[in-house]
Amino acid sequence: MQLLNILIRLLFIGVLFWGCGSNKEVSNSKEVAFYYWKSRCQIRDDFLYPLYIKVLDISQKSIIKTKCPKREFTPVVYIDNHALKNRDDIAQIIFKTIPKNTKEIQVDCDWTKSTQKKYFALLKEIKKRYKRVTATIRLHQLKYQTQTGVPPVDGGVLMFYNMSDFLDPDTQNYILDLDEAKKYLRGFKSYPLELDLALPIYSMATVFRYNRVVSLIDGITTNMLDNRFKKLSNGRYKVLKTHYFYNRLLYEGDEIRVDEVSIKKLREVLKLIPFKYNRVIFFRYSNLNKELLKNSHLFKFINFIKNN
Repeated sequence: MQLLNILIRLLFIGVLFWGCGSNKEVSNSKEVAFYYWKSRCQIRDDFLYPLYIKVLDISQKSIIKTKCPKREFTPVVYIDNHALKNRDDIAQIIFKTIPKNTKEIQVDCDWTKSTQKKYFALLKEIKKRYKRVTATIRLHQLKYQTQTGVPPVDGGVLMFYNMSDFLDPDTQNYILDLDEAKKYLRGFKSYPLELDLALPIYSMATVFRYNRVVSLIDGITTNMLDNRFKKLSNGRYKVLKTHYFYNRLLYEGDEIRVDEVSIKKLREVLKLIPFKYNRVIFFRYSNLNKELLKNSHLFKFINFIKNN
């Protein structure tokens, strides 16, 4: 009988340790998802990652709806700040577009102090209808949460990109500037919402003419430039002759800033994040195409995220 009791105790301890180890493994594992931001949905059937699809783009004067595929996804609603100030029908637009039984919806809005009250009231109204509502959070809203307020939702996503002024000729990298990011994360202690992390996997060229932005060209990287461009500094080039470049007419004397993000930089981002997150959502403007699926560097990074 005594031997039986010892065996039962050993079995109980073993189960306890196994359970603790299992929970630790689950808590360390992270999910990976992708944003889809194009107004025309073109998603490959073999794209198996979870998707956050922008289904509504609400501005002051227009409403753009995206016809979505017949697959599971999280609908995202983008609301322009001017729309918040001047429209009173935003909630009804959302309710008519997104079914009530949707598991989760996400609202993307870079609200300001002047629109905070109206935006938070809108979120409360949305929460009455849907089971789970999340909101995007910018770095300045994270740092200055006392002034900007914390949205009344179930969770948030920190948008870790587009942290500089793309109109400023002195901007080093509009998409991802780690020195700029560190300014917002310095002194961070906590945030009342559970946050996921959104990272950029796109590149862009900004065209300057007489120090003013005249065009943006999505998907441009430095290795796409030829002898019609002269390098001025890191990411900055001068146009040597007038020509068409990816359907844009560039004039001699124009300057372009190429903003791109390396996997090495994204790994550095993960070291900077001062809070625990369970999901990384990748953002790009272009379609989620075959080239993306074949990017071995991205897949290695995805596996790194999942296992760390």
